[in-house]
Amino acid sequence: MNKFFTIIIIVFSFIPVISCSGKSNNKSGSAAVGISTEKERLVERVKELSLGLPEDIRLGIIGDIDRFLEQLKPVLNLPEEIILQADKSHSLGADYTPEDLVNPGDYTGLSVSRNNLSLREIIISDLQRMSGDAWNEGLILLISSTYRSFDYQDRLFKWNVEQNGLETAERESARPGTSQHQLGTAIDFGSITDEYAFTPAGKWLLENGWRYGFTLSYPDGYEWLTGYRYECWHFRYITPSGAKLQKEYFGDIQHYMISFLNTNREELEKLLKAD
Repeated sequence: MNKFFTIIIIVFSFIPVISCSGKSNNKSGSAAVGISTEKERLVERVKELSLGLPEDIRLGIIGDIDRFLEQLKPVLNLPEEIILQADKSHSLGADYTPEDLVNPGDYTGLSVSRNNLSLREIIISDLQRMSGDAWNEGLILLISSTYRSFDYQDRLFKWNVEQNGLETAERESARPGTSQHQLGTAIDFGSITDEYAFTPAGKWLLENGWRYGFTLSYPDGYEWLTGYRYECWHFRYITPSGAKLQKEYFGDIQHYMISFLNTNREELEKLLKAD
């Protein structure tokens, strides 16, 4: 009898354990399914938003979606004009003028080609850091051309047409309203010639400019995309966080990132809030 009762007690003692274990697994499974579903929806939405990007860039973003969104947050929190699109298809208009224009010649450590240049104050600190680090390596980053008003760009484009013809002018000069220079965050460095790419300063800037937030706007081999021939001297400030995002997820092509962010800004902000 003792042995019989002992067996019964042992059997029944396992019943609640098995039952509890089953309930626990169900809850865990439901939570896992929910998380998985949300992640899948997020990935599918980013897939849709990135349809206009090259396949290798899309796969890089989707395959590293959590880190991509993490790095995207500070970029979308920047003042909107920092990543505003200004190109052949997107005009800033005649009335666009940055409110914080300053003379870079008034700041320590900056080398300018003339004393009537203007830049947005927001870029000065990183520009000083970059110029200072280049100087420490024996290099001078000469600032040759900066902010241009709508009217100035109008005169410049017409002059280019008169000198070189419309076809050449379209490849080398922006129509008024479509120039990045009107943003006050674009700089032409050095000689503003093709030879600048082969100078020590030009090479250093191409390799290191992104660390300070400056990236090449019109890279070699991408005229079909940007509408402009290779300009080794033209850099736009998009902040260090923006430059890092461009380098890691957009093939280091500024046009891809700027276009993607401007086209999908509202949807991307919603995804970040929901994430």
